Amino acid sequence: MQRTLLFCQGETRHMLTREGRDAVGVRKKTVLYAAGVLACGNLALQALGFVYRVMLSRFAGAEGLGMFRLANSVYLVLHAGSLAGVTMACSRLSAACEAKGEKHRTGAVLHLAFSAFFTFALLSGAGLLLFRCPVAEGLLGDGRAAQAFPFMLLCLVLTGIENILKALFIGLECVQYTAVSETGEQLVRILAVGGLLYAFGGDSGTMAKLIFAGMAVSEVFSALFLSCLFRRERARLRGEKTRPDRELRRQFAAIAVPISVSALATNLLSAAGAVLLPRRLMAAGLESEQALAALGTLSGMALPLMLLPAALIGSMGTALLPIVTAAHAVGNRARVRALTGRAVMAAGLIGIPATAVLVPLAPALSDLLFDQPLTQRYAALLGAAAVALYYQMITAALLNALGLQSRSVLTGISAEAMQLALVYRWCARPTMGIYGYLLAMLLSGAGAAGANLFFLRRETGFALRPMRRFVLPVLCGAAAGLWTRVFAHTFAAHFESPVAALALTLAGAGALCLGLLRLCGLHPVTYLKARQE
Repeated sequence: MQRTLLFCQGETRHMLTREGRDAVGVRKKTVLYAAGVLACGNLALQALGFVYRVMLSRFAGAEGLGMFRLANSVYLVLHAGSLAGVTMACSRLSAACEAKGEKHRTGAVLHLAFSAFFTFALLSGAGLLLFRCPVAEGLLGDGRAAQAFPFMLLCLVLTGIENILKALFIGLECVQYTAVSETGEQLVRILAVGGLLYAFGGDSGTMAKLIFAGMAVSEVFSALFLSCLFRRERARLRGEKTRPDRELRRQFAAIAVPISVSALATNLLSAAGAVLLPRRLMAAGLESEQALAALGTLSGMALPLMLLPAALIGSMGTALLPIVTAAHAVGNRARVRALTGRAVMAAGLIGIPATAVLVPLAPALSDLLFDQPLTQRYAALLGAAAVALYYQMITAALLNALGLQSRSVLTGISAEAMQLALVYRWCARPTMGIYGYLLAMLLSGAGAAGANLFFLRRETGFALRPMRRFVLPVLCGAAAGLWTRVFAHTFAAHFESPVAALALTLAGAGALCLGLLRLCGLHPVTYLKARQE
């Protein structure tokens, strides 16, 4: 999402510098094309990612996924520190070079990006390998996680090459390259990880190691694919100076450093939550294997299932961001207020009914896809947390589009810290256990969304209109959830195959959700293009 936002901001700045109405029209088409490509890629990745999760649950099991989540918390911290700010700076500065007709300077931007990434990656990687046992046993609480560290670092290096080139292509408006690369990478990952787990298997530590090895194989595909495309693009830059000057270094550092620090802080808090959860569950009376399995079930099975509507929310945000940025850039506050209100309402009208459809079907879907039991209470609480996350996503995206990234970073870090404190307090109680984690997710997400709405209202002055923008989506969700239960009972009584009954229920519930959206006057294209609220 961050890379998408930066691309859209670069596009918007370039669009506003052109003279004449025709030029503006062409740039708008380019923005819509880019957003469409990224949105389609997002939906394809969501579908492939779900297939990947199903495959992992079948081969690795809940305990193996829990061990992978523990090791992955280290990877996410290293990834955030070495790449979050670097890729954002690369994308923004390459977009600026494109807008000013200075494509020859993209080589200097790329030089800075790779230098910063490899410096951090090599230093942090050396430290991790040197202290692999203390990190695995002392911080993660399980020495078996150390088996995954060498393949994790290999994966980090390859991911860095891929992400930096991807950020460059987004800045240069070659978004189709990134969509093809990510889709191909996910396909290779499914085959590589599935093949390794099927051929070798082993304990949970070995499972985590094999998953990272398969991820590294898929990153080889993306790195080679984008490197070949970059060599073709570089032909237009040949013969120009590519050494970064002092001003470019200053601009790069001004973008990369604060973003890297904020991303590192957020991921450290998130990783601490993943590491803390099994320990607090053991304090509540669970065995080590049970606590690890609870983490794997949540992060690898239940949460991806409940977050399926996130692809729709993300696609809507992708299409909306450049329009909000353009309206804000020209000082059209009425347009900004209208779009802000529409985005908040649309997030509710899409996220709440879709989640209401998934909640009653989650136990059956979890048993069918993951072979893992899931209670209705668990699904309901996780669904509520997912809805809070959707509102946090869209409001944070709007803050970023308005140039208020510091506000969204502040609320994000505060939410992670709040969730960590609640997990520590609640998950050790035998009466709460894993439900303490779900409740902490719900409250922290709702708090972050509320804070973002406060900042948006103070900045734009848009009216909340709670009956229209919050109560109406809840009513639609209640109707969708009720009719989903009716569909499920009806089809289960008439079809012996549970797969057929679930498929027909999902089809009927999906058609109902689309009908509810139309009844509420929400058509994705016309809704975002409308100029009056």
